[in-house]
Amino acid sequence: MGIESKLGDNILTTRIDSFINWARKNSLWPMPFGTACCAIELMAVLGPKYDLARFGAEAIRFSPRQSDLMIVAGRVSIKMMPVLQKIYRQMPEPKWVISMGACASSGGVFDTYSTIQGIDNFIPVDVYVPGCPPRPETLIDAVMKIQKKIEKERSAQYR
Repeated sequence: MGIESKLGDNILTTRIDSFINWARKNSLWPMPFGTACCAIELMAVLGPKYDLARFGAEAIRFSPRQSDLMIVAGRVSIKMMPVLQKIYRQMPEPKWVISMGACASSGGVFDTYSTIQGIDNFIPVDVYVPGCPPRPETLIDAVMKIQKKIEKERSAQYR
C-alpha cells in the first residue's frame, strides 16, 4: 500500500483550496448598500479609528461586478428590494452578504407595509449584525465571521 493510496488524489486540491481561500478572505471587496443610519456606522468602520483595511476589506466598490461582499445597512423598502436583488444577481460567485442592523435583519421598529421585514426573505444572508445601529466593532466581527466561513469553503462549490 503506497502513499498515493493513503492520501488519495485530494492533497493537491486541498492545498490549492487553502491558498485560494487565504487569498479570498484577505482581499474582500465590499459593496455597501446603505439606506439609513447604519450606513453612518459603516463609514466609521472604514475610518482610521477602526480601520477595516487591516482585515483586507478596504477596497470598497460601488460596482456589483467588482464586489464579492455585500453589506446591507439600514431599512429596505418594497420598492428598493428589486434593486437590491438585481445588484445581488450581478455580483460574481463566490459572494457573501452581511445584514447590518435590526432594520435589514428583521425590519426593526419599522413594522409597516412599505418596509421589508428582513432581507433574508429575498436574498441569502451569511452573517447578521445586531443593533440599532450596530457598533463598528460588531461589523468588524461580522467580517471576521465571513473570513472564517471562507476558510472552510471548497473551490469545487463554484465550478
